[in-house]
Amino acid sequence: MPPTRKKLSLATIVREFALVRRYRGARCDGVFDYDWAASGYDRKAVVNLLLAGRPDGAYPEIGCADNALFDAVMARRKVGVDPRQGGTHRMTSDAFFRSHAGERFDVVFVDGLHLYDQVRRDLDGALSVLKPDGWIAFHDMLPRDWLEEHVPQIRTRGWTGDGWKLAFELLASPDVDFRLLAIDHGVLVVKPLTDRPRIPDLSATLAGERFTYLHRNFARLPVVGYAEAADWIAFHRQRTDGAPRTSETGSTA
Repeated sequence: MPPTRKKLSLATIVREFALVRRYRGARCDGVFDYDWAASGYDRKAVVNLLLAGRPDGAYPEIGCADNALFDAVMARRKVGVDPRQGGTHRMTSDAFFRSHAGERFDVVFVDGLHLYDQVRRDLDGALSVLKPDGWIAFHDMLPRDWLEEHVPQIRTRGWTGDGWKLAFELLASPDVDFRLLAIDHGVLVVKPLTDRPRIPDLSATLAGERFTYLHRNFARLPVVGYAEAADWIAFHRQRTDGAPRTSETGSTA
């Protein structure tokens, strides 16, 4: 039985109401009708699937909070990064990637600050420490309505922010493959195809966009369920097992 959620305080309700009025110009009537509890899978299943077959797996998690995911991950070496609570390292993700530049990890999971510019920096940081056959995953990448998505933050619970914009940059890159899993508030899984993936900077176009843009362009994204994602992950494993990794110029490494 799921734990009972505390009711929002009157002050929080009043604050949210005031913010909704202030930012009503960003309102979008479109919604994505996902029931996360009914999907049957969550980020724990995804991360452990990505780590499967790696008995000596090394795993850093960015944003640990109450360690709900961190404690459930099956990896020999786990590093949890959070400036406030949980994990093993009390620091920001930027500081972590700088201080661990010489290390390499099998799977990097990012659930940090849900702002587009930070999510993009976390992608760059994750790529810098990723093993050649590794994976990167992001949480909270699929807001269901404009209140869950809005920046500055309006909703106290269930806020995803605008990290989803990263998916459109990945869509424009020839050097990565990715899927957006429609489970657990959206789990974005990224598979680099080269040692130095080129990810275009679309901030000039995307920085000011809100949920309406995502809703209108949603069909462009490779959104899948867990079962289809598992098949996609298996495909890449079969494809890379024993195969040389290509460089960004297309030559084999």
